[in-house]
Amino acid sequence: MKNTYLVTGATGFIGANITRALVKKGEKVNIIVRNRKLNWRLTDIASKIHIYETDILSPSLSFILDNIRPDYIFHMAAYGVLPSENDTHKMVDVNIKGTINLIEAIKKNPFRLFINTGTSVEYGIKDGKMKESDILVPINDYGITKAATTLYCQKEAIRNKLPIITFRLFTPFGFYEDKNRLVPSAILSALRNQAINVSVPGSVRDFIFIDDVVSAYFQATQKKIVPGLTLNIGSGKKHTIGSIVNSIKKITKSHSKVVWGAVKSQERFIEPKKWEADISLSRKLLQWEPKYSLGQGLEETIEWFSQNQKLYA
Repeated sequence: MKNTYLVTGATGFIGANITRALVKKGEKVNIIVRNRKLNWRLTDIASKIHIYETDILSPSLSFILDNIRPDYIFHMAAYGVLPSENDTHKMVDVNIKGTINLIEAIKKNPFRLFINTGTSVEYGIKDGKMKESDILVPINDYGITKAATTLYCQKEAIRNKLPIITFRLFTPFGFYEDKNRLVPSAILSALRNQAINVSVPGSVRDFIFIDDVVSAYFQATQKKIVPGLTLNIGSGKKHTIGSIVNSIKKITKSHSKVVWGAVKSQERFIEPKKWEADISLSRKLLQWEPKYSLGQGLEETIEWFSQNQKLYA
């Protein structure tokens, strides 16, 4: 018997990859969107998913979830991921109030697992590998609202014995990513032999290939995890922007000129010397770890972008 899934934020980068993977597995996939006319990430599979048009803050959400009665909920709807999403009030509404509304609606019916999608930005600046037990010291409004969401999910899980957990994602990259982000921007420029415009080479992130992120969500559905738990989903390794760009140029054999400083560094970040996930808990409890090295993930991503440049015209 097939399981019933609900995906919020399904039209975004991560949500679209998870939705597409669920469809490929033949699962019953339901998504909540603000506009029934799906965007470029999902238009080709619209006939294979159940689409509900509503806002995550809407009172109608409760009636929709009574109808769907999902076994698994992958909650990825968020605002503030992109630098252009800088309205603090909207971050509070979508990230905190939207999650509260979703949990209130979902907990009326039994479900097997709810995965809240958090972010490594919740940690703030750390000197060592980021661990789930670290004190959260977010340094921007997005991180603050996401940390609050994680804590609310934890409270609901523990207090009401609900199967809710949080995945703190580090820096996913891969298929269908927004063209303005580092990896897609550099790849598209390299493939077209155009100038690769970037910020500073020394900034570091823990990059993880999207297929490894998707596999973590699927792996969690096969495990019994303590309610309220938070798990890091990253590669466990840091890489500089400079090394990413150099790898992309090497793989694509591009003659593109790299223009450092052409992109302004994000004001909302204080760039740390270390940004690296401790994934030991995910290894232990999920029996999960990344299968793709950075190079392998970039090769897969570049191959996909070379075949799908029309989506980024």
